[in-house]
Amino acid sequence: MIFEEVNGIQTGSGLKIVIYGQEGVGKSTLASQFPGAVFIDCEGSTSRMNVRRLPKPTSWKMFTDEFEYILSSCKANGYKTAIVDTFDWAERLALEALCTEHNVTGIEGMNYGKGWEYEKEMIGRFLDSTDRLIKEGVNIVLLCHAISRKTTLPEETEEFDHWELKLGNKTTNKIAPLLKEWSDMTLFLAFRTNIIAVDDKGKKHKATSCERIMYTTKTAWWDAKNRFGMPDKLPLTWESLAPIFGSAPAAETAPPVNTPPAQQVIEKAQQAGIPTETVKEDLSSFVDIPTAPQQPTGYQRVQGIPDALADLMQQHNVTAEQIEYVSIDVRHYMANGMKIQQFPTDYLMYLTTIWDQVVQLIKENCNDYVPY
Repeated sequence: MIFEEVNGIQTGSGLKIVIYGQEGVGKSTLASQFPGAVFIDCEGSTSRMNVRRLPKPTSWKMFTDEFEYILSSCKANGYKTAIVDTFDWAERLALEALCTEHNVTGIEGMNYGKGWEYEKEMIGRFLDSTDRLIKEGVNIVLLCHAISRKTTLPEETEEFDHWELKLGNKTTNKIAPLLKEWSDMTLFLAFRTNIIAVDDKGKKHKATSCERIMYTTKTAWWDAKNRFGMPDKLPLTWESLAPIFGSAPAAETAPPVNTPPAQQVIEKAQQAGIPTETVKEDLSSFVDIPTAPQQPTGYQRVQGIPDALADLMQQHNVTAEQIEYVSIDVRHYMANGMKIQQFPTDYLMYLTTIWDQVVQLIKENCNDYVPY
């Protein structure tokens, strides 16, 4: 048998990417900027985003069928990146399918732990099947939540927190290695707090800001990898990844910017060299803004945040200080001293999607909370 030797770097194939990180850090937002992105949204996290998406899968069969659809129509529809948001939610569909197939109420109902092995085989077959999309030049992006677990190193005795893919409690050690081995790139997204010394001896420190970071290399504290020689740490922006895709343009499905007619006239005048001046008038004294019926006396609507969140806060009598307290002191998502207006917009929008949980968290931790 004669084999033809192939030299050089192979191009034209899609990339296999796993992206995981803390909730609200911007996984979906980053993925939406991949070229030709289409979402298989298993948990409904893109409902407030202007992105292309297929129907939410209700079974593992529907989930895999949607990949078959992307394969058959990628050229006609311009699909260049298939995104699963999130794979830990897709895993639930796999477990449900196995339980139905073996007529058990739970995966542990299969004797001798066979259920977990069956799931590993099912996920492995799915990952193998993505090669057909990869050969068509379609990128596969699997988004996952992150979880911190206590761990130790062989040479150390002290425990420390290690971030890893959040999969089933008894499947992480089986499924997470499959995803990491399958991927060309595994990225860990996280919030990083910047701290400076506030005394001349360097013993007192203060958090000054919170930025979002993309980690590309494995350490003792998190899992990550890349096959592209990327720096260990990058800003969490599409521009950081664009060179890997040949400077691919940002999201092709980005919402169009609707410029008001008056602004269009001003811009045309400026292009023609005609000097223009914009005058801003304070009309607050001429406008009677009615107070919402449900708003209690003395409640001050929070400004400088998305209206969707401000509406919910006003409706449930939640203050900015309470949101800041549970975000900083309870969940430790943000840096000490940050105001709600300084929180990332995607984090604030994330709060609107889990609002019932936010209110419950405030009830449990804020003694000054007074519901209507």
